[in-house]
Amino acid sequence: MMTAKLLRRQAATCAALAKQTHDEDSRQRCVRLEQMYLRLAQTDEQLAGASGELAEQSKKSSAA
Repeated sequence: MMTAKLLRRQAATCAALAKQTHDEDSRQRCVRLEQMYLRLAQTDEQLAGASGELAEQSKKSSAA
């Protein structure tokens, strides 16, 4: 989960840079990076949730 927070922070930084730059190519690059970081954060959260579910299932089957 910490990774997702870091990735979202990076996305926010890219968004801020995109707003500040006057060069269209640089702005587009920052926007693409922002989107990439947000997708990575979402994937990380999904994987963390899935691994948590697997750990829960493992505990249940070990207890049974």
